[in-house]
Amino acid sequence: MVKRAAPTSQDVARLAGVSQSTVSYALTGARPISEETRRRIEAAIEELGYHPNSGARTLRSRRSGVIGLMVPATAPRPAGPMPFLVAISQEARRFDLDVLVVTADEGAAGVRRVAGTGLCDGLILMEISRQDERLDAVAASGLPCVSLGKPDEMPGASVVDLDFELLGAKVVEGALAAGCARLLLFGQLDERSRRNDVSRFLRGLRAAAPTELEVVIAPGTPEEVVALDASFDGARGRTALFGLSQEQELLFALALAGRLGREDRVVISFADQPLDGVGGPVATLPRLTPRQADVSALAVRELVRLLREPGAEPRTTLLPPAWAG
Repeated sequence: MVKRAAPTSQDVARLAGVSQSTVSYALTGARPISEETRRRIEAAIEELGYHPNSGARTLRSRRSGVIGLMVPATAPRPAGPMPFLVAISQEARRFDLDVLVVTADEGAAGVRRVAGTGLCDGLILMEISRQDERLDAVAASGLPCVSLGKPDEMPGASVVDLDFELLGAKVVEGALAAGCARLLLFGQLDERSRRNDVSRFLRGLRAAAPTELEVVIAPGTPEEVVALDASFDGARGRTALFGLSQEQELLFALALAGRLGREDRVVISFADQPLDGVGGPVATLPRLTPRQADVSALAVRELVRLLREPGAEPRTTLLPPAWAG
C-alpha cells in the first residue's frame, strides 16, 4: 500500500484557485487579502486536511504556538506524570497551543536547549526540588515559565501548585476528627524531604498538630509500615495513616495482613478518584484530593497570561486541597 503524501500549500493553492504566494499571505498575514479569497483558502485547507508548519505560524505571530513541558524521567507514583500531561495538553488546545514534552533528566541543559532553539514560547516545569538547577537556566533564558511546585526561591517564574502546607493541616484535622491519638505517615517522607511538596507538607502538619497527637514518620517499604502499625495494637486511641505516595501499595499490604477495616485504624486517602473498584472498607475511606487536573489547567492559563498580557508579572497561586464528598 502506497502511503499518501501530506498535502502541501501548493495543493491548497490549486484547489482554492489562487497562487501559492496568496496562500502564504493568508497563513502569515504578511499582506492583506480579500475575505472571499480567505474563505476559499480556508475551505481548501479544511477539505485537504492541510496543516501549516510551525515556521508559517511563527512568521505570522512571532511565536511558535508551542509550550514546553518538562516531565519527570521516572514515575515515582503509579500514574506518574500522566494525569498532569493529559490535563495540560487538553487545556493547551483550548488556547490553540501545542505541547512539546522534554524529560527532566536533561536538567538545566534541557532548558537551555529548548530556549536556544526557539522551539517553545514558554515552559512548564514539573517535579521541582527545593533547590532546582533548572530555575537559574529559566531566569537566564528570559523564557516565560510556570513551575508545578514551589521551591525555596523562584526567580523570574510563576508558581502553581497544591497548597501542601494546608494539606498537612487538613490531615491533622481529619485525624483529630476521627478521634485518633497518633498519626502514622508513610511513603518514605524523611528520605524525600528535599522535595518541595514533602517539605511543605511536613511543615504545615507540624505547625497544626497539637501536642496530644503523636506524629510518627515511618521509614521503609509498605510491609515495614504495616509492621510498625501493628506495634501500636492495644495502645491508647486510634491510629490514622496517611502518605503522599505508596497509598495503593500500603492498602494491598494492609489487606494481606488482615488489617483493613479495623475500628482502631483509619486510612486517610490522597487521590483524585475514589477506590470504588477495590470495594469493602477501602471504597469509603476519607479522602483528600490533590486536584491534579485543576493544578494542570491553571498552570496552562497562567503561562498564557504571561505570554499574552503585556507587562504580566510572575506570581504564586496555591490551590487549597479539599475533602472529597
